[in-house]
Amino acid sequence: MSKKLLRSFDIKIQSLSNNEHSFQFDFNQELFNYFSNENEIKNTSGICKISLLKSDLMLNIKFSINGKTDLICDRTLKKFTYELNSNKKMLFKFGDEDQELSDEMVIIDRNKSKINFGKFIYEFFILEIPVKRLHPSVKNEDNIDNFVFSTKKTNNIDPRLDPLNKLK
Repeated sequence: MSKKLLRSFDIKIQSLSNNEHSFQFDFNQELFNYFSNENEIKNTSGICKISLLKSDLMLNIKFSINGKTDLICDRTLKKFTYELNSNKKMLFKFGDEDQELSDEMVIIDRNKSKINFGKFIYEFFILEIPVKRLHPSVKNEDNIDNFVFSTKKTNNIDPRLDPLNKLK
């Protein structure tokens, strides 16, 4: 992904009035390839809706991310599409220099003219992907053997062994 495409995730905050504003960003696999070459996720796409409430002291931002990606099941190695819906909140306070206080609060320079939300969309999406990736047809871990191996157990005993079983 080029810097030009990354700039499509910019919001010019200085030109915004102290009010609520809405933005929508479409994203795809190119955004994920830009931030990491070692992604196990493929064919990613989605929409991020941002609700931004600006005041003199801070920006209160709500992210609503709807997307999907292709994953590989850890148990069956089958490919499946994972869909996610996520809602996150962040506060951007105006200060003297850029500083990240926590996962939900960032201090930004009050003279900053724009913020790029591409990295935040990437991070929120990656954090919503489960660590243990199970195919949707595997309801629980106890059922995994039935999913992988569908065999019938038969108890056919050779009739010639009946006299030996009676000796017990």
